[in-house]
Amino acid sequence: MKPNAAAKIRQEEDRKSRRAAERIRKWIEELRRQVQAEQDRRRKWLLLLLLLALEAKPAQRFFPSPAPTPPLATTSRSPARKSEKKAAVETLSDYDRHSLYDHRPRRGEEHLEVYDGLTWNDIIANNRIHRPHLFPAFRPIPGMPKRYADQPVNIWTLFDHIDSAYHRPDAIKALKLIVHSSAHDWIDACATEVGELTYKDLRRQCKRRTPAMTLHEFPRAATWWRESVRREEEEKKRTVKETPDDAPKPPGVD
Repeated sequence: MKPNAAAKIRQEEDRKSRRAAERIRKWIEELRRQVQAEQDRRRKWLLLLLLLALEAKPAQRFFPSPAPTPPLATTSRSPARKSEKKAAVETLSDYDRHSLYDHRPRRGEEHLEVYDGLTWNDIIANNRIHRPHLFPAFRPIPGMPKRYADQPVNIWTLFDHIDSAYHRPDAIKALKLIVHSSAHDWIDACATEVGELTYKDLRRQCKRRTPAMTLHEFPRAATWWRESVRREEEEKKRTVKETPDDAPKPPGVD
């Protein structure tokens, strides 16, 4: 190969390598630019979410907005003592406390605070005014035992009372008044401990996550019990038919 031809080949290869390196450099710069743009976009969204979170009420509990400073009185009265300052704070109404961004709990109720200086009693009282549908009027159930006649009956309270032999009769009677009538025979069978049933089966087979779900479970449990009794009766009849007259009868069969 001639020297000129070899030099031309080397020049062509160098040119191609420089072009390839230039393309790779531009591609890397474009990739870096895209990554930087994506990081800037995410940073702006995070900043926006942070600003929105600081405007929310939970964040204002830790970062309260500054209340306007009232003008200072020009009187020459001596500074109030600590006891007088505490008495002045305690005389504020709930509206004044919240309008002045004073979300501290009342004196002596620090351990009862739920949110923004409110206790559960405050929240319930507020709901009774603005959300009365959450507190339907109590209607006594006719025939309810005296122990449960003055307030709504909770099914889980009855479960606890059924475990006590002293409270069990009244608890069973109250339970039958709030449960569908299709489950009364099963409740009586559990209360009188017929067969293998005991009063503990009421809790074991019916207690669910909420009182409403628990009450809904009683008819299903009663249906399952009746079906098991029917199958036992059929099994006994089948055993009697298959047993010879001179053979000893199985237990439970007359």
